[in-house]
Amino acid sequence: YCDALGIRAFADGKDLAADLGERKFSAMARLVDKPLINLESAISHPCQSLADWKTLDELGIPHHGKFVLSWAWHPRGLPLAVPASTVHMAAMRGMEVVVLAPQGFALPPAILDKAQRAAAAAGGSVRASSDRREALSGAHVVYAKEWGSTADYGNEAADAAARRELKDWCLDESWFAPARTDCRLMHCLPVRRNVAIADSLLDGARSAVLRQAYNRMPAQMAVLYRLLKPTE
Repeated sequence: YCDALGIRAFADGKDLAADLGERKFSAMARLVDKPLINLESAISHPCQSLADWKTLDELGIPHHGKFVLSWAWHPRGLPLAVPASTVHMAAMRGMEVVVLAPQGFALPPAILDKAQRAAAAAGGSVRASSDRREALSGAHVVYAKEWGSTADYGNEAADAAARRELKDWCLDESWFAPARTDCRLMHCLPVRRNVAIADSLLDGARSAVLRQAYNRMPAQMAVLYRLLKPTE
């Protein structure tokens, strides 16, 4: 009894191979014969990325500009869906993409490989780095996001131990010294203030987080329109 169906199926966070394979979402998708919208699965959040692309366009960020996806601190591990979709979105846009993360938190090779193929088709690039200053040098955008340990995926105790000494990965204005003076900050929200990102940065001139949040609505409306508009 529906015209379209949206499914949100979070990662179990226990078995990396199972989450990368999108087993839960795929099992449900095979049963659906209506237009299906992924509202977030284990490794994908396409609706967020549509809103983020629209935000980048509205901010006037060049398609081949430098885009840094930076890991940010959080007291526990969060899913890979947003970082995986974000790096792929920026790659599809043809940007110079750098994934900045501390040791043990690098994105899985399967995610990076997929993004690198998209970047090659769009004239961009994707690489990983743990060198904060080098990664941020000349950046047009820094997209902060929290995610769990990939080296100890599913092991809560090991994840907690790995992140215990990483509280300095709370972004503040000092991070942007190597970046362009007009570099913008993005985050998908919600965010823990002064934990992942400092108040002064979230509320400052660099921040585009409110624009991102607003753009979720028109992006979602566009998806529904494309799926449901009458055929000509």
